[in-house]
Parts: sequence; structure tokens; C-alpha cells
Amino acid sequence: MTNDQVRPLLATCLSAFAIAAIVCTTMSRSAVAAEAKAVYVIGYLGVGQTSAEVAHVLGFITPEGADEQYPDFGQANQLSWVFGPQFADGRRILLTSFKGVDATKVRSGKVLTHDWIYDLLSGKVQQVLQKNRPAEQMRTHALLSGDTRVIATAIVGGEERVFVMDLDGDNQVELTEAGGGFHYGLSLSNDRKRLAVHVTGGKPSDYNPGAYSINVLDVDTKKRVFVAGQPEHLLFGPHWSPDDRYLVYLDCLNVQDTGHFRAALNIGRTDGSGQQAALPEQTHWFGTPYGSNMSSWSPDGKTITYTRLLPNSTRDMSVGGAQLCLLSPFSGAITELTTAEEGRWDFRAEWSPSGDKLAFTRVRTGGVRELWIMDPDGTHQQRLTDGYLKKGADFARWIRVVPTETQPSG
Repeated sequence: MTNDQVRPLLATCLSAFAIAAIVCTTMSRSAVAAEAKAVYVIGYLGVGQTSAEVAHVLGFITPEGADEQYPDFGQANQLSWVFGPQFADGRRILLTSFKGVDATKVRSGKVLTHDWIYDLLSGKVQQVLQKNRPAEQMRTHALLSGDTRVIATAIVGGEERVFVMDLDGDNQVELTEAGGGFHYGLSLSNDRKRLAVHVTGGKPSDYNPGAYSINVLDVDTKKRVFVAGQPEHLLFGPHWSPDDRYLVYLDCLNVQDTGHFRAALNIGRTDGSGQQAALPEQTHWFGTPYGSNMSSWSPDGKTITYTRLLPNSTRDMSVGGAQLCLLSPFSGAITELTTAEEGRWDFRAEWSPSGDKLAFTRVRTGGVRELWIMDPDGTHQQRLTDGYLKKGADFARWIRVVPTETQPSG
């Protein structure tokens, strides 16, 4: 599919989802008018390759399941693509492409990557982060306030390290250091000032006394706060509450569960105090065959997502299943969103920014992954797509799009 073909998709999305109550005889160029006209499409990874490969195409679809598209970025030698952070203008998004797809080489940092700005409306791509690259394999994770500097990771000397840099790659500042361990699972606070990560290995060991520990890094000062970690525990996937006061993260008993199949859900304050189990039992589906499955906060901050395994579930998915729930992290109350059904595995829920919808992945034993959507109480479940060439769809994310005529002037 060419870039000329993706533009009608976004034009259709804008027409279909523009707020009907707003009528303007002259389009305002203010940020307020831009936000009023903003609409959302769902981006996702077209998947379906074998576990020996990491080969993704990027897909777009409307929340109603219309206008499924897979844009061609015009870079034939780039074999796999993933989404990066989106710019505040509602027009551009960062992408990372991989020149190889061998999973072992990708995970060990031995595959060359490139980073791009993709214009959602024009379909054009522009290569970025070309200056002073600290490693061949890099990936963008977050944009800082003003959208002129980006947080990226680079795999250097067998460690994934965290850098802040300009969009061209200049003026680099490293938040980590050589010998400090492998940092990933990055989550930027909502005020864009602090970065939560999980870290494995490295020194000083007081920042990682367990298999994996949770740390918070101050983006400006590089000050590191140890949040949580203990021997024989693998703490993973921190996500910020909307008010930036708490983190939710997974707690896997990795000595007993070497495959990292199950986890409990923990919460704690971002200064390291008040760590507690929101869900003590090891019943959250953590290590799926399709990558780690984390928990995140609802936009109102009242619940966290919980993927509950059926009691008989096995890691190879030959028996059991998983259902999506919402967990009140302080009271422990659980609300079921999808039903528990043998052979059906629901996971990777992604809230819409307004909190009115949840996108998620569903797969049946022996089948391909499908992208679904539902209301926040679990009603009105709708299948959206089974992906590129019907090979599978996963890793949904909500992408904000602002029409060209309402782009803010300053």
C-alpha cells in the first residue's frame, strides 16, 4: 500500500469522528480548536511471524472497525516496524524500523535500526537521530515537553542504556552509565519529568537487589530513586498513575516460575514508600508467547487492568484461558470485563485517552491474534481485525489525529 492510499484513511477517520456539535464558519488555528477537532484511530502491529522472527507491519483502523490500512513507508530494506511516541501536534509520530528480524539478534542488539518521523496526513517519512549514534540498535520511547528532545534506548556493550537527545541525535545526555545494567520497560511520568524503568544486572547492586527492580530517574538531574526490588522477585513493567503519585508493576516469583508465566500486581509511591500488593496471588498473565503483558491505570486513576488466568492455565496455552478484569488497587475489588472461557485468551488492554473504550487482544488456542474493542464495563465487544493478511494483530495503541486546517499556528 502506498502513502497515497493511507491518506484517504485518515481523511475518512476525520470525517467520521469529528465532533458534530462544533460548527465553525472559519477554522480557528488555536490549540483549543485543534483539540476540538482531534479524533483517534487505533494503531497496531500486524504480526503472525514465527517466534524466531520479529517482523511487524504497522496497521491503522478506526474504533468502529473501518478503513483498515497498512501504509508503505517506501523503505524496502527495512523489514520490521514499531511505533514510537507521538508529537503533540496530532500529526506526526516517531517510528523505529529494523533491518533484520532474527529475534535473538534483535534482543541482543545486533540488528541495525533507523528512526523516522512519520506524517500521518501527508504520508511522508523523515529520518532522524542520525548524529553521534551510541549504538547501531536504538529505539525511541518518549518525547519531552516541547517535542524537541526524545528519550531513546541504545544497546551498548550488552546493556540497554537510556539517553536524552535532540531529534537529530545531537546534544546527548545519558541517564544511565556503563556497567549500570540493562534498562527497559520505560514509562515517562505524565508531567514528563521522571522516567520509571525496570533494570536487571549492573552496579551498584542496591539499585537492583533482585532479578529485576523498579527505579525512577529524574530526567533533568539524573537522580535515581530505588522504588522496589528484592531477592527471588522479578519486578517488571512500571506504569504511572494519572496523578504521577503511584506506579503499578508486576511481581513474578522467578525462581519458582522460570518461564515468567504468572505474576502478582503491586503498587507503590514513586518515592519508594508504601509498596504493597494490590493482587497478592500469582494469577496475572505475565509471560505470553507474544511478549510481556503489563498492567496500566485507567484514565480516572481508580482501577488497574488485570489479566486473570484460569486456574488450570498452562504456559503453552494448550489448556486454560485468560479474562480481562479491572482491579481497584486499594480495595482489591475486581470487576470482570470479559468472561472466563476455556481456550480463549484475552489480554493487553489499552485504554482510550477519554476512558470510554478499551482496545485489547483476543486469541483462541491454536488461532491468530485478533484486535477487539469494548466499553469500559465490558459491554459492546466488537472484533476489529485479525491483521495483515489475516496473520494476526496485537499491541493496540490510540493515536490522536488533528486535521491540517486546525493545526495550531504556534
